[in-house]
Amino acid sequence: MDQIHHFLHRHPLILTEEKEEVNDEVVCSGCRKGLPGPMYGCSDCKFYLHKSCAELPREILNFFHPCPLVLKIKVCRCNACFGNIDGFSYSCLSCEFNMHLNCALRPTVKSEGQDLVHHFIHWHPLTLVDQMKDLEVRCRICEKLCSGSSNSSSYGCQECNFFLHNSCMINIPRQINHFFHPSCPLILLTTPFFSCEGCNEDGSGLAFHCRKCDFHLDVKCALLPTVESKGADKIQYYAHHHPLALRERMEFGSEVRCRACRETCLGPCFVCERCGFFLHVPCAVEFPQEIHHPFHPLHPLALSTISSDSDDDDDDTFECPACGGTGDRFMVVYRCAKCDFNLHTDCAKPKLTPFLLKYGGHPHFLTFFDKTRNQFMCDICGKEAQSCFFRCVVCEFNIHLYCFPSAPKTIKHKCHLHSLTLTVSPFEFELNTPEDADNSDNEFYCDACEEKRIKVESVYYCEECRFIAEIRCVMSERTGVQWTAEPFPKLRRILQ
Repeated sequence: MDQIHHFLHRHPLILTEEKEEVNDEVVCSGCRKGLPGPMYGCSDCKFYLHKSCAELPREILNFFHPCPLVLKIKVCRCNACFGNIDGFSYSCLSCEFNMHLNCALRPTVKSEGQDLVHHFIHWHPLTLVDQMKDLEVRCRICEKLCSGSSNSSSYGCQECNFFLHNSCMINIPRQINHFFHPSCPLILLTTPFFSCEGCNEDGSGLAFHCRKCDFHLDVKCALLPTVESKGADKIQYYAHHHPLALRERMEFGSEVRCRACRETCLGPCFVCERCGFFLHVPCAVEFPQEIHHPFHPLHPLALSTISSDSDDDDDDTFECPACGGTGDRFMVVYRCAKCDFNLHTDCAKPKLTPFLLKYGGHPHFLTFFDKTRNQFMCDICGKEAQSCFFRCVVCEFNIHLYCFPSAPKTIKHKCHLHSLTLTVSPFEFELNTPEDADNSDNEFYCDACEEKRIKVESVYYCEECRFIAEIRCVMSERTGVQWTAEPFPKLRRILQ
């Protein structure tokens, strides 16, 4: 008795000759056709294969897909002709890709010269097409007209109304890495139905695909220029999923603000009209896609908006852990989605006086903040801290410079003739009445920069002249300082 072990069935299959009677209702489990001739079968499981079907190769390579295709029996849809499959399918074990048996084993046409080509972008042979002056068709990759261009030849499939510029066909990659989906590579497939993760539009046909994550990008979004491209009038930006169009100038009186720096947009901007998203061109170029920052040492921070990876529509605002300021869910921030940590882009920049200090047994370095958008409390004296203080963002620990035991109490600075002493303000001579100390409407000024200062803060002061200098004005200049008290060693190095 002739029998085989076949990879499509767990039991041995016994050969049945053509002369033996077979139930008319029995069909081949692979091709779903009747069984008039020799077949292999398992009567216990009612599993039968034509002898010719049982001899099909287990694995093939096809120009239409970069991975090996393995013979399976399944119900699915063919990625070549988009027809339904119920039975044999040559399928990719890594990608969500399937082909009818006939589609996968269809013989390729030998090309004579360059007039006929097989290309992985389309299942049928593509024929060199004349200039098509009387036919307006668009390239399926760049979406520009194929007709009327003398610089590029075109290939097409008249049966599918599928046309491509020769240059687009040559240059399109089969696999890409994209910042919208950095964890996995994306493979170019023809897909019956998909929803693009870039423009949120439904499509059918070419798309870059990740089966593992069920992620799709249509060709238009995947191949758009990025901010690094020179002279592009439309780009794909990693912090916004829709394409951004370049606008050279805003209309007069426009009050729109850049989503990164929050300043008014006046000059060239990238714009998404659908979302009301505006971005200065310099801001688009300045901020890298991902950073490692000491304010959140556990994970890298990605340039993003909260709305891009959050399904909570009620989560409309966030608070920056560095400055205490707030922002809406469409603002571009440096974000750790896992920890819901959101850092303003300007807070992520290195400080103008970039130094860190250790305090007692505190496990982290403290960062100097010359000014924050919100008030914090000094953990030593319990008073407000909003200007010129040290802060551990990780632990939310704050300490005034004045409360630091080894802070430089007296300094010599070029902004004033006499020595300046670190003192707590406001002073009595600045107050009209004792109640003014608690009056937030009073205005107090720095004598060094002649700008407003926060009254409840540490300052450097000359009692003889009643000269008041904000700490930032003294520390912002790296020359002209002579310490007359034992200062921080780190501060000495910064200011000398």
